[in-house]
Amino acid sequence: MKNFYLAFFWLFTSAQAYSQVNSDSLWNVWNNAAQPDTARMKAMQDLAWSLLYSNPDSARQLAYQELRFAEQVRNKRWQGRAWNVVGSTHNLQGDYPAALKSYQKGLVAMEEASDRKGIAALNNNLGLVYRNLGKHTKSMEHYQKDLSIQQQLRNAAGIANANNNIGLIYNDMGNLPKALEYYEKSMHQMEELGDEYGMALLYDNIGSVYNSTKDFPKALYYYNKSLPLRQKMDDQQGIASIYNHIGLVYKEEKQFDLALDFFQKSRMIQEKLNEKPGLVNTYYNMGLLYLKQKKYPVSIQWCSKSLALSKEVQRLSAQQDACYCLYDNYKLMGNTAQALLYHEEYLDISDSLNKEETNKRLEQMELVRKVMADSLGQAEEKLKMQVAHDSEVRRKNQVQNVLMMAALVILVFALGFLSRMLYFRRNSQKFQNKAEYLEKQQLLNEIALLKTQVNPHFLFNSLSILSSLVRISPDLSEQFIDQLSRSYRYILEQKEQSLVTLRTELEFIKSYSFLLKIRFENKFDLRINLSESDMDQYKIAPLTLQLLIENAVKHNRMSAKEPLLIDIYIDDKYLIVQNPLQLRPQREASTGTGLNNIINRYALLTECSVRAGESDQHFVVKIPLL
Repeated sequence: MKNFYLAFFWLFTSAQAYSQVNSDSLWNVWNNAAQPDTARMKAMQDLAWSLLYSNPDSARQLAYQELRFAEQVRNKRWQGRAWNVVGSTHNLQGDYPAALKSYQKGLVAMEEASDRKGIAALNNNLGLVYRNLGKHTKSMEHYQKDLSIQQQLRNAAGIANANNNIGLIYNDMGNLPKALEYYEKSMHQMEELGDEYGMALLYDNIGSVYNSTKDFPKALYYYNKSLPLRQKMDDQQGIASIYNHIGLVYKEEKQFDLALDFFQKSRMIQEKLNEKPGLVNTYYNMGLLYLKQKKYPVSIQWCSKSLALSKEVQRLSAQQDACYCLYDNYKLMGNTAQALLYHEEYLDISDSLNKEETNKRLEQMELVRKVMADSLGQAEEKLKMQVAHDSEVRRKNQVQNVLMMAALVILVFALGFLSRMLYFRRNSQKFQNKAEYLEKQQLLNEIALLKTQVNPHFLFNSLSILSSLVRISPDLSEQFIDQLSRSYRYILEQKEQSLVTLRTELEFIKSYSFLLKIRFENKFDLRINLSESDMDQYKIAPLTLQLLIENAVKHNRMSAKEPLLIDIYIDDKYLIVQNPLQLRPQREASTGTGLNNIINRYALLTECSVRAGESDQHFVVKIPLL
C-alpha cells in the first residue's frame, strides 16, 4: 500500500501558516471597511490557513468569503490565492476532482495576474493531486514547472519543497536510493531554513524509506523526530500519519499490540477530520494486522471498510489491495466461493489498471508519431524552398552574366553547392531513417512486452486445468489458484520495470513452473543451479525466463520416459537456459516473436548481445547479466 504524503507549498511561508494566529484581531481587520482591500483579504486567508488541518470545512467557507470579495474588487492575484485554499481543503478530504478544478481556476487567475510565485505554488499542488490519482507523468510535469520557477526566483524554501516532491515520485516508482537522495537534500535545506513543517515532512518521508528497506531502528528514529514537530504545530493530520507509520513498523516487528494501539490512535484522528485517503490506509493496515494474527472475521471487517472507502475516493490501487486482503481471509477460512468472488474483483481491477496504463502508453506513442511527422514535413518544405531559392539565384546570375567564362564559373560553383546539398540531404535522410527505425523498434518492443502481460492461451489452459483439479483435489486446486495469482500479480507489478533482480524473476518462475508441472504432470522439470549471491548481484529484463520456458514447451515433445528438462545456470556473466532438442514431429510454424522480443529488448539495455543456437543436442540461450 502506497503512503500519500501531503506537501502543500502555500503562497506564504509554512512558519506563518502554522504560527499561532490571533483570530479576534484578524476578524477585526476583515470587518473593518476602512482597512486596505489587500489587508482584509490577507487577514481572511490567514484565518482560513490556520483552520486547514483542524477544520477543513470551516477553512473552505472562509476562503469562499475571501474569493467573493476578491472578485468584487477584481483582484486576480487574491482570487488565485483563495482558490488555492479551497483546493487544499478538497485535497485533504480526498475529493480530488474538486481539488483539481479549484487549483486550475486558481492557476488561470495567477497567470492573468502574472504572479510567478502563485503559479509555482499551484503547479506544486496540482502535482500533488495527480500523484494521489496515480498519474505520475502528469504529476512530474507540474513539479518540474514548480522547480523551474522557484530556481528563477531563487526561493530556497520552494526549491527544498520541489526536491522533496521529486523524491516522492522516485519513491512511488520504487527507486528508493534516488528517493532518499532527494529527501536528504531537501531535509538539509529545510533545516537551514528552520522550517519546522518541512522538517517534519522530510523526517516522515525518510523514515518511510527506511521502513520499506526494513531498517526499523532508523525508521523509528526519524518518525520520532517528526512527531514532536507535528504536535507542536497541532498538525492533526500529520500526527495521524506518523501514528500510522509507527504502527506499520511495530507490525513488521510482530509487536501486534503496540501496532494496533498506534493504528487506533491514527484512526480516531482521521475519523474526526473525515480524512478519507488516510482512513483508506489505516483501515487496510488494521485488516492486515488482524490477518497476521489469524483473526479473520475482524480482518474482514477492516478490509471491507477500506474497500468501500477506496471506492468512494476512486483509488483503484487501494481497492486492489483491499480485495486481495479479503481474498486471503476467506481463503484461509475455507470459504472458497467468497474468496473467488474477491479474487475475481481483484483481477477486474488489475485489468482496469492495466488498460489505463496501456492507453497512456498508446497516447504517448501517438504523440511521438505526430511530432515526428510534423518535423519531417517542415524539414521537407524548408528544403524545397531552399532549393527553389537557389535555383532562382542561379537563373538570375546566368542571365546577368554576359561572359561565357563567368557563366561557367558560376555554373561550376552552383553544381558544387548542389552536390554538397544533395550529399547532406542523403546523409540526413539516412540518419532520420535510422532514428525512425530505432524509435519504432523501441515502441514495438514496449507493445510486445505489454502483450505478454496477459496471455489468453496460458490463462485458458490454466483455467481448464483448474476446472479439473477442483473436482479431483480441492487442496491442490487451492495451491494452483495461489500460484496462478502470484504469477499474474508479478506480471502486473513488473510492467513498469526495465530490469529486476535475478531473485525476483526466479521467484516468479517457480510459481510459473509449478503451474506447468501440474499441467504436464511428470513430463516437465526445471533445474536451477544458482548461488544466493548471484541472485542478488545480477539483474535481467522481466519475463525473459518465462518467454524462454514457454518456447521450449511449445517446440519440444515430452513424455514420462523422456521428460523435458530445462537447466538454468550462470557461465561467465551469462545466464544459460538450455533444454534437450526433442523437437515435435509436427511443429506449428515459429514466428520467432518471443526470442526476437528478448534480443531487441537487450539491444536497448546493453551492448552485450543475446546468443541462441543449438549445441550438443541442446538448444541453448545465453542472456547477458546486468
